[in-house]
Amino acid sequence: MNKLLETIKNQQITVGQWMLGFVGILFVRFLLESFSNAPSSGIIPSDPYTLVHYGLFFLVVALGIICIVGYFTKDYITSSKFILLGLPIIWLAPILDLIFSLGKGFKMTYLLDTHRTLIFDFFTFSGRSLSHGSTYGIRVEVAIILLGIGYYIWLHKKRIFHGFLGMFLSYCLIFLIAIIPGMMYTLSHPNIQPVTQTEVLNYLEEVMLQSNIAHNTLHEGLSSVSRGRFFELGFNKLLSQILFILSCFFAGFYFRKASPKKFEAVFKNLRLERVTFYLLLLGLGMSYAYLSGGYLNSWVDILGLVCLVFGWIGAWMYAIHINDLTDIEIDKISNPDRPLVQQTLTSEDVKNIGLVWLTVALFGSWSAGFYPFFMNLVCLAISYIYSNYPLRLKRIPILSSFLISLVCLSTILAGFFFIYPDKRLAVFPIFLVLGIIIIFTLATNIRDVKDIEGDKANGINTLPVLFGRNGVKLVGLFLALGLLLAPIFLSFYLLYTVSIPTAILGYKLITKTPYREKSVFILLFIFLILLVLLFMITPWLV
Repeated sequence: MNKLLETIKNQQITVGQWMLGFVGILFVRFLLESFSNAPSSGIIPSDPYTLVHYGLFFLVVALGIICIVGYFTKDYITSSKFILLGLPIIWLAPILDLIFSLGKGFKMTYLLDTHRTLIFDFFTFSGRSLSHGSTYGIRVEVAIILLGIGYYIWLHKKRIFHGFLGMFLSYCLIFLIAIIPGMMYTLSHPNIQPVTQTEVLNYLEEVMLQSNIAHNTLHEGLSSVSRGRFFELGFNKLLSQILFILSCFFAGFYFRKASPKKFEAVFKNLRLERVTFYLLLLGLGMSYAYLSGGYLNSWVDILGLVCLVFGWIGAWMYAIHINDLTDIEIDKISNPDRPLVQQTLTSEDVKNIGLVWLTVALFGSWSAGFYPFFMNLVCLAISYIYSNYPLRLKRIPILSSFLISLVCLSTILAGFFFIYPDKRLAVFPIFLVLGIIIIFTLATNIRDVKDIEGDKANGINTLPVLFGRNGVKLVGLFLALGLLLAPIFLSFYLLYTVSIPTAILGYKLITKTPYREKSVFILLFIFLILLVLLFMITPWLV
């Protein structure tokens, strides 16, 4: 056993390989469970709602156990290898259920008990029923997993207490994830006695119908599917949101402990002012939707909002990492504090970290809704053709700014359609779409001012490179013009009280020597915040 563990420890596994291995194991489980836990329709559950939900379930369990085992062994990286190589044990549950049921299979579900019954379930290893909920196969599978965890910790610590404590904490983690639906009902009805599983399901359906999950789950609307099918899809979406947030928490904890220096380098490279700018655009889109009749009226909507924010942070961080790989020569001149230049991260590190952020972007936006997911895909695609060869369109002036304007438009639309129930594009004014593209094509040239020397040395033809000092003035004029056009495209002329002084001050900040990009972004943040506030208070003034 020691020889086996030493082999596991010495095996080199990148983050990308771990993720691909994890996905491969999951798909085997999906297939086996399709036979042992067949849905009532009899159709294999291959839709993305189900696959994402199930995948996030196992991901949370795996990451949580890695954090627990890593805490006791003080070796998080080896713990992740141990969990991955032991993960095929999850194939056992559906196989055992098929054997014990003589091929009929049992119904695997979350535990839907509530209140004091949950305590009984905890101490009886998931309740009385062995053919529904926590089945025979699941209990055997979990028991083997817990024993393996306890033995692995004991081999490292040589203390039986630590082994049992690791097993206990892992059991608590698995149990808490398994009772999420029942726990939601219990927390929202703290003074009510245990209820039936049907009442729990009815409560969850009511919550979903009152939240944005109802219109963010189905592209064609609620009338396109039966009530039962809507509940299945909505339930998958709701649980995906919860599990996605938990997986981000565990993943962040793992990376922080496994490689503190790299973790710090990644977040120092966040470029807070720019990611904040895009989050404000999300807020701008949501504010416009709210004033147009959209709503956020359920605690469930907060989960979706968190997923949306994580999804956009993930998309931004992915864009940063693929851009850093191709801009390393530019950064040596213009941004010497970047991780690749300082060699705190290698190119392989950046590729793997970019893959992690790409996963966060896709799963976060998917959990928020199908429209945010599509808009996030647009942003990811643009970031790739903007930075990477063979296109590398950032080399072409105006066209590069046009692409950034489309990212801004997609971000605003994601925020708008996240809370607006009508998903037809026509509900968002086309004149405003045109305005957003024009305004941001003009304004986003500010990103090129601080990189003049690096861009010049590497053949990137931005306006400041082509026209020198006059190019910087041109960037300032473009920003001012974009700000002055905003009230026209918004048909909101009261905004001139803010846009005129912002345009003047913005031009002065851009042409000032030395140039301070953060000052310009702070000015734009203030402008966007005042824009939202004016939108909010104007109806009250009228």
